[in-house]
Amino acid sequence: MPPAFSTLFDPGALGIVIAGTVLATVARCGWRDFGAALKAAGGLTRRGFQHEANRKALAQAVQAIQRDGHHRANPVLPPDRALGLMLETYLRHGAPAMLGAIRRAERALDEARRVSAAQVFVWAGELAPVFGMIGTLYGLTQLAPGAASGASATATIMAAVSAAVLTSLYGALLAHLVCHPLASAIERRGLAEEQEREALADWFAAQIDAIDSAAQARRAHLRGVA
Repeated sequence: MPPAFSTLFDPGALGIVIAGTVLATVARCGWRDFGAALKAAGGLTRRGFQHEANRKALAQAVQAIQRDGHHRANPVLPPDRALGLMLETYLRHGAPAMLGAIRRAERALDEARRVSAAQVFVWAGELAPVFGMIGTLYGLTQLAPGAASGASATATIMAAVSAAVLTSLYGALLAHLVCHPLASAIERRGLAEEQEREALADWFAAQIDAIDSAAQARRAHLRGVA
């Protein structure tokens, strides 16, 4: 590490800021929401909504329903949980009117999870500078009389001032380079996935409506012939 950067690294000061921020955030939101937020942040590095795989699964399901009817059709469910639940509900009950209710419920659940995960990092971003200031106050306490015993007064003062300044720096960096960007990234990823999911759900609902209308027309025609 270059000397200019090595002077900016203080493991003790960084530990105070990170540990304090984590503990205060957990105290505010609870371990369950904190763990869910970490899981959502980890998911940002993985592949998002699999549009092509979900589109293909829904198209094959529509073909199976047209050919065999919803009671006998047994298509592969889409990899997306919400779309899979929507398809499974229709196959079980055969009621197009239920699709809208399922979609609204799943959309509300996904939104609640997304907002909760983002909020955890927003809180962490608010608390990180606070613990940067707490670290600063802790560093200043090292300037108390008698703290320099066993070491030169100049070295002790410089170390205390350095720790005090660095904790404030770490708090600001943790908030604005980690916590707030993660909150925004979770929100953006969730909204983008929701838009793709809704587009496929709208297409599937339209196809089911067409199949249902055609089936009703055939039944009416058969009754007329009879």
